[in-house]
Amino acid sequence: MPLILKQEFKTWIMRSLVFLVASCPCSIVISVPLAFFSCIGKVSKKGMIIKGSKHIENLSKAKYVAFDKTGTITTGKMQIDELNLVGNMKEIEALEYMHAIEKNSNHPISTAIKQKVEKDELKLETMVDEYEEIAGYGVKGKIEGKEVLFGNSKLLEKNNIKEQINKNASYLIVDGKVEASITFKEEIRESSFEISEKLSKVGINQTVMLTGDNEESAKKIANKVGINKVFASLLPRQKLEKVKELKENGKVIFIGDGINDSPVLAESDFGIAMGDASEIAESSADALLISNNIGSLPNIIKIAKKSMKIIKFNIAFSLIVKAIVLTLGVIRYSTNMVSNSSGYRS
Repeated sequence: MPLILKQEFKTWIMRSLVFLVASCPCSIVISVPLAFFSCIGKVSKKGMIIKGSKHIENLSKAKYVAFDKTGTITTGKMQIDELNLVGNMKEIEALEYMHAIEKNSNHPISTAIKQKVEKDELKLETMVDEYEEIAGYGVKGKIEGKEVLFGNSKLLEKNNIKEQINKNASYLIVDGKVEASITFKEEIRESSFEISEKLSKVGINQTVMLTGDNEESAKKIANKVGINKVFASLLPRQKLEKVKELKENGKVIFIGDGINDSPVLAESDFGIAMGDASEIAESSADALLISNNIGSLPNIIKIAKKSMKIIKFNIAFSLIVKAIVLTLGVIRYSTNMVSNSSGYRS
């Protein structure tokens, strides 16, 4: 160029230095990772750990949020809903038999009965002989010489006991006669209530529940917390298929905690494992909600969206400044100092 335009080499060397400095991507290289790290830090203060900045964009673009039920929307713990006396037993006596036959079990139903006894400060020390667990049905044993069975509706059918059956109830049977039935409800996480309404404020208009539990129980929980759509009685493979269907229409966030949720956590665009999730679920997820506070999810999505806006602004602003500086450099209005002043936000 100096030879063609018959100008001094010094002039074009200075202009080439302006181009060299202005074209350096320092402003982008510094500002973009800084914005990502800032986002991860802010999200961690809300109780979630994200496994790397590459997942933030998927979080910000999510259209659907899908939830597992047990251990996610609910705590996984059971509470007594109703105790109905059918025979001649009084409530305290029926509870005494149920507590005695279940106290050595770790089943959630057993825990719920123990909590009821402890809450009412009942001192029940009844002994059980010949205790036996019947897989898929319930438990049995002998109390004060009486044969006692406690379990689900299948236990009635197995023992040819004719009774009006509630498939969601457990039954206390003493010497072949039904004495009481009891129903349980799952304890819903306090942070789960009104979750759909909160998510709609950050652009998530569709919330979904994917669960292996029966439809009646799932819809009851979904209605209480405001989830839009329920898919119940799903096997792990069917959960995976549902997430794939949702992904055809937009990015999907899935939140779960169990071993059977791990394939779905891996398949979703942004998988979140609960803080008390199984080890395999944690390893399959993109983030860990260590606080177990589902209510913080809308704020976390809001942070991700804001961070992506800042990142896009930083890139656009940097490129525009560089274009201006390069143009000014050609017409000799730019200096090296100006060319290195591509500001950024974080």
